[in-house]
Amino acid sequence: MTAATASPLVERYRRKFGLSPSCPLDESMVMGHWELERQLARDLLSTPREDRWEVFEKAYTTLYSECPWLNEGVDTAKQDDELEFGHIRRLLGEPQDVYEVGSGKARLLGYLARHGFRCVATEITRERGERWLDRDAAVTWRTSDGINLRNFEPADRYDTVISTHVIEHMHPEDLGAHLENVHAILKPGGRYVMATPHAHAGPMDLSEVFGLPKPICMHLKEYTWSELVTAMKDAGFARVEAAYVVPRAVRRRLPVSFSSGLYLGYVRVMERALGLLPDRSRQRITKLGQLAFFRPEILMVAHKA
Repeated sequence: MTAATASPLVERYRRKFGLSPSCPLDESMVMGHWELERQLARDLLSTPREDRWEVFEKAYTTLYSECPWLNEGVDTAKQDDELEFGHIRRLLGEPQDVYEVGSGKARLLGYLARHGFRCVATEITRERGERWLDRDAAVTWRTSDGINLRNFEPADRYDTVISTHVIEHMHPEDLGAHLENVHAILKPGGRYVMATPHAHAGPMDLSEVFGLPKPICMHLKEYTWSELVTAMKDAGFARVEAAYVVPRAVRRRLPVSFSSGLYLGYVRVMERALGLLPDRSRQRITKLGQLAFFRPEILMVAHKA
């Protein structure tokens, strides 16, 4: 199906996953992905804790094997590492030891490694992980379940742990264990930098393409600031900050970003106000919220004492 004849569904899907105009795509592929993700999500949510690593690894291997265009069809011509990741480097400061949970193709760590950071990338499946890593990047690759990090890494090892758009894919019951393990492998004074879609702007998974009000695909839960701040404190983090980065269009000329506890107070007030609105109104306003310094993505920095 060509771009000129593509259906609105196919075009929404192409934009959602950043696929190249030259990537062959039709409605049967979209619907096949839709049916597969919904079934995989049901399987993941019903999996007992002791079986989750095996089931999650199998699920993501299946997804990227049966929908290879999600890896192979990405429009790399539109990728700009400095534009997408520069604010993370500025938040971190000087080169340091960094561990990333759920690295995907490790573009972020490849970028940080080129700026002198010592980086460890992880994934639960090679379909999304190591085989896509840039071999010129000075990044160490490891396999992990993303939850029980103390089983894979020594305590007090890393200056920073990063996850970007990962926790929404975890079983909600595992969030607390994940955060406790992140806290354990951080050095005293270390930081957890986390990015995840805001629940008020969601759904941000495949459900968005079909106009649903809530995620029913591979985003098993999308979170609010309040939920994550509480979870961070329960896991032992001493201090939590909200981080802000200007919109992408502005970032090209004015690369401004910051993190602070004062800004966290502001976004939590905004979040409570938005929570009073009906779903559709809340979603529309949250997606436009950058006009009021409220992003549709949570970007959080949690500090270990």
